[in-house]
Amino acid sequence: MKKILLSILFTSLAFGQAYHMQSVLGLKDGVRIADFEKAMMQHNKAHKGLAAVNTFSIVNGPNAGKYVRVPAAQWPTPLDMVDSVYDAHADHDIEVPYDKWGSMVELEGGMEFWTVRPDLSRNMPTVEGSDINGQQPKYITIYYYGVQQGGNNNTEAVFSRFNEIAKQSDSTRPWVAMTKTLGGNVSVYSYSTPHMTMSELLAPAQAEFGAVLAEMYAEDSELDSKVRSGWSWVWSETWRFRPELSTSVD
Repeated sequence: MKKILLSILFTSLAFGQAYHMQSVLGLKDGVRIADFEKAMMQHNKAHKGLAAVNTFSIVNGPNAGKYVRVPAAQWPTPLDMVDSVYDAHADHDIEVPYDKWGSMVELEGGMEFWTVRPDLSRNMPTVEGSDINGQQPKYITIYYYGVQQGGNNNTEAVFSRFNEIAKQSDSTRPWVAMTKTLGGNVSVYSYSTPHMTMSELLAPAQAEFGAVLAEMYAEDSELDSKVRSGWSWVWSETWRFRPELSTSVD
């Protein structure tokens, strides 16, 4: 049975430190999307077992039009599995007949490692409760926060307080927080949430965010300065799950 990231995205972390691993891929100049995806499906025959992979299309944000590949053997990946999963992806069998995909790929910085932060996350249900009305979520939206030098303490304080207030509401909206560990700029926090449609991230989500933010401003007159001295940039992107471009663990 295929273990897709979306079905286990919000697994309770019964183990210790765990990681999200991902690679962002683009198309080389002149490569057509249809040819790229067809070649990816052929290449995927090499991705099984610990090298199994879930694929997402990035539909908006600075990386729109690119793809994200996420190890699917177990998500998040426990520390004691990181080496074996990484090795499986780095050393998987590349002797696939007619495999032309490698010549089409523009790799964006190699594999990234993110540490999952349960202390900054909320509404992380078990596997059995991770669906939406009996269906797998089709999208994941991620917000990224670039932390400036010396801004970690303020960033942690703001995010922790936001989480404390948000948990007091009756909202069931899940968030998974992570911090960049390895790969490119590591001074980055991310918050991910699944959804079935794009419209779910508009009015209801923004109203909830605004209510929490208003309470934070009411209790802390220095919030603006803490934010400004915490992070220097913010942006977001949405991933669409592509089951036809993903592979099975078995």
